[in-house]
Amino acid sequence: MFFSVDFTEIVTYPKKKNPKELLIGLMADSHGQPAPIVTAIEYLSQRGCGRIYHLGDVCDSAHAETAQACLRPLLAHGVTIIKGNNDHTLVANHAGQESASVAEKVLDTLQDLPLRMEHGNAILTHSLPFTREFGLVSMVRSMELAEARRFFDTTSHPILFRGHSHTPEIIWRTGDQIHFERISGGERIALENRMPCVITCGALTRGFCMVWRPAQNMIECIVLPVEP
Repeated sequence: MFFSVDFTEIVTYPKKKNPKELLIGLMADSHGQPAPIVTAIEYLSQRGCGRIYHLGDVCDSAHAETAQACLRPLLAHGVTIIKGNNDHTLVANHAGQESASVAEKVLDTLQDLPLRMEHGNAILTHSLPFTREFGLVSMVRSMELAEARRFFDTTSHPILFRGHSHTPEIIWRTGDQIHFERISGGERIALENRMPCVITCGALTRGFCMVWRPAQNMIECIVLPVEP
């Protein structure tokens, strides 16, 4: 069953305060499951997040029938969405076809999602930030040692937030050494001595989301209840 939503009326995001004054909510990789999206929006809103980002793979390319239910709460609450590889594949599989499982407006919305955005001193993307060099491949390539080194060597932004990998993680450099460290649920990390850094949000399908405090230069990893 589809929700009745006029996407044209709710895709314009409201203007927010100065980014430095906001708590920022981050989520990623809901993979066609609307329930954790709703739970995350409710939680992050209650925590006082003035802006919320979804870092891609809102949908699951194998379950196009849930795409509209996933997009509806995100658009209705002004969540800024970045395109993931599943979102792109879903459009590629259904665009131009008379599909009973996904509406044309849903495909148009997914098609128009950006691969990369910036917020203050941070880049937000689904996997890699090298969208000009790699194009769509940037959504599927992993953040390994070589990719992390390339980011640290070339970036003018000290923070990269990403999804794609489903386990929360922080990567940072001290001198010539690059460190990879998993982030536990409930953990708060001060970023001041770990920049530049790459932060993987973790998957909503596993209950993970994050709160970023730009003014305090801190992140908090959240674990929400996940339905079995």
